[in-house]
Amino acid sequence: MKQGIRVLLADDEKEFVLNVAAILKGRGFDVSTVFDGYEAVRAVKFGQVFDVVVMDLRMPGMDGLTAMKEIKRVSPDTQVIMLTGHGSLSTGIQAIREGAYDYLMKPYDMEDLVEKIKEAHETEAIRRHPVLWPRKLVGQIALCPFRRLRPQDTLFTAVKMMSRAPGEEVVEEAYVLDEGDRLRGVVTKRALVEEARKTFTGRSLTWQDLQGNPELLPKKTVAEVMQRYWFAAAPNAYLTDVANQMIVHNVRFMPVVRAGRMLGVIRLQDILQYVEEEAE
Repeated sequence: MKQGIRVLLADDEKEFVLNVAAILKGRGFDVSTVFDGYEAVRAVKFGQVFDVVVMDLRMPGMDGLTAMKEIKRVSPDTQVIMLTGHGSLSTGIQAIREGAYDYLMKPYDMEDLVEKIKEAHETEAIRRHPVLWPRKLVGQIALCPFRRLRPQDTLFTAVKMMSRAPGEEVVEEAYVLDEGDRLRGVVTKRALVEEARKTFTGRSLTWQDLQGNPELLPKKTVAEVMQRYWFAAAPNAYLTDVANQMIVHNVRFMPVVRAGRMLGVIRLQDILQYVEEEAE
């Protein structure tokens, strides 16, 4: 039987951590729990090997950032996802700069956490086994459809497009294309939440708040909040090169562009599945 991803949850909110652990165990993860930074470091140093550590940024005693640095020192292959319930974008970015794989703001969608854990584990698997990479091209793997926005669309339209129906894959971003299907930028959940927080300062708004109350967003177009997308894959690019770019930029999806037109999206998980089939 294939072993589940080994996850360590570290948070001083005991009820919260135990509830999350129960959900993750139900999804097939191998989960352990601790309740402060010191315990997290001890668990990694002297306990079992963990693939991913999910840890609160602010805990009494040893905070999450300090604990993460010590964990990465003794176990560089362990990926760390930081949780922050304080609505601070800067602290999450700081955690990534210090070595975290990514961060999530509380309260978060459980599906986002599940996908982020899988993504972190898959990324480390590529780093550990580079010899398994076949020299195949992006165009030889089926490309996925993508969520398409126009520059003149409203932020309300973006929320509707990125909302996930039950059973659908988590959508973290939507691509902005002009009338010629040329890629102009990307709009993320995080960017939309930040726009709402700018309008309603002092409120710790979440993605779930926007889904239920899209009127919280300012009356802007996606062109006003989109981020430029500076990297994309060509159909004749090697999968090895593309996946390395995805790891560097911490993304699970990359647009595929030919002659300026966006053809679709390649997913890191599809590359991994292809690698596994080649290795069998």
